[in-house]
Amino acid sequence: MLTSTFVHAPGVGPATEQMLWSQGAIDWKSYQDRAQELRLPARHREALETTVADSIAALEEARIDYFAHNLAKKEHWRAVSEFSKIGYLDIETDGGFGPDSITVIGLYDGFETHTYLKDKNLAQFAFECQDYDGFVTFFGTGFDIPFLKRRFPVLESVFADRFHVDLCPLLKRLGHRGGLKSIEKQLGIARVEEADGLSGTDAIRLWREYRRGGRHSEEALRLLLSYNQEDVVNMKFLLDYALPRMRADSGFPSEIVTA
Repeated sequence: MLTSTFVHAPGVGPATEQMLWSQGAIDWKSYQDRAQELRLPARHREALETTVADSIAALEEARIDYFAHNLAKKEHWRAVSEFSKIGYLDIETDGGFGPDSITVIGLYDGFETHTYLKDKNLAQFAFECQDYDGFVTFFGTGFDIPFLKRRFPVLESVFADRFHVDLCPLLKRLGHRGGLKSIEKQLGIARVEEADGLSGTDAIRLWREYRRGGRHSEEALRLLLSYNQEDVVNMKFLLDYALPRMRADSGFPSEIVTA
């Protein structure tokens, strides 16, 4: 997928990218092989020559930062297929908006959920997340990422140098509107019974119940963490649903769509 992308070259948009594919330049290698015979405006030819060479080198060196900076944010989904360490990320808060308002961070690596809890191990997230190539969120652009950068300023550069796929606008491009739980239901993605029907408001309530203490506090925490885990685990299902449809909608050559 990524190696068939040309829209990160200056001045090159979807129409020019599709024109390249139609002329047989379906990836960077085939572009270089037939660059001289391609029908292209001179300004595009020069930009593509540099960008393709830089892209090949960056991919060989696993420099995700190059693609994070040069791909438009809405096109970061194209990088997923080439970088395997993906973190599905979701936070819960106490209802406030300050740096200390984060109560839970859930990070799913596709196999295991890693949970970071306020006043326990929350700070570990700022170090351990740096092992990831990129992150997948649902409305993380407007919520999770800004909160995390306020809480841990070091993450400003960490997030800038990694790809971020925000499923909310991505799924909207595929015609799905609504919140995470609504879209899950649209697609038939189930939650465990105890977390089904819970919302962000419930997450705030459960945190406050846990902090008050008492005989139900540990159960409140357990339910809160179950709710958060469902959020991050289901994001993988949503990404797996979205990627082939985005490939098809973007007009990628059939060889690429089925690869």
